[in-house]
Amino acid sequence: MLLYGLRSDPDFSGVPARLLVSCPSAGEEEGGLFLLDFAGNRMTKLYAGGCTGFVRAGGRWIVAAEGDELIAFDDRFRIAARKKWRKSDFHGAAALDDGVVLFAETGRNAVGCYDADSLERIGEIRFSPEERDVFHINDIWVEGRMLYVSAFTSSGKWFLDPLAKSGTISAIDLADFRPDARLDADLAARPVAGGLRMPHSVIVHNGRIAYCDSMMFRVSAGGADIQFPGFTRGLAIGEDAVFVGQSRMRHVLRIPHQFSNCAQDAGVHVYLPEWRISRFVPLPVQQVYQIALLPEDWPAGRGFHEPDR
Repeated sequence: MLLYGLRSDPDFSGVPARLLVSCPSAGEEEGGLFLLDFAGNRMTKLYAGGCTGFVRAGGRWIVAAEGDELIAFDDRFRIAARKKWRKSDFHGAAALDDGVVLFAETGRNAVGCYDADSLERIGEIRFSPEERDVFHINDIWVEGRMLYVSAFTSSGKWFLDPLAKSGTISAIDLADFRPDARLDADLAARPVAGGLRMPHSVIVHNGRIAYCDSMMFRVSAGGADIQFPGFTRGLAIGEDAVFVGQSRMRHVLRIPHQFSNCAQDAGVHVYLPEWRISRFVPLPVQQVYQIALLPEDWPAGRGFHEPDR
């Protein structure tokens, strides 16, 4: 499938990126894991089925799939291992090191620590003793000894007022953390951004925090706010371009009153900050979750098989 003429657009023809994009299921759409290759002008569906966060560790891609399942893929995206869990509601992912991966367990108010080889849970970072979603922690990023967490609130019971500007990006010090033990942490102890509406996709780029302020249809990156026409989730920043996911709004009554319109198309915005222009690449889904730039040394044009389920 052609990526909507970006290669023939003189303003965007220099975007060589290859993106890995995860998409949850929604309605009749099954979701999946997609490879967008702008240089090769093609899109490939690598996995058929809803998925959220993913991370690379131990030479494999480890993906959170719907049904509380972790799936490990090899570099041809063939399933190498899988493990089911209960009541986790996996969201974002990060690598602590090459042998331990972290997954946000939204349903447990925790970040679970998993052995990258066996996919066994070995420890946790716990934000509340409650075994139900009270903070809606979603995405995580490890930078040095710090863990950054995006959440709908740091005070609990976000669902009582989902439109409140109570979302936060919090920093957790991992200096004394052991992944095979439990660490109790407080989201309110070290906020790095606040007053947000349903934030997602926290990352660190060039030493600066970036994230999606999803319900405000914007991205904060490099000290600047970038406005988009719909619900933002999924963020990757390259040398010359910013890639932002957009999802169909599932709760239209929650659209902030200051916006006169909300785009209901799902896909990826390719934004060039130097010129403040963007193009939109639609995807055959309703929801986008995570976007990651593939490593430059990751071989292009490898032979993929039919997507697994």
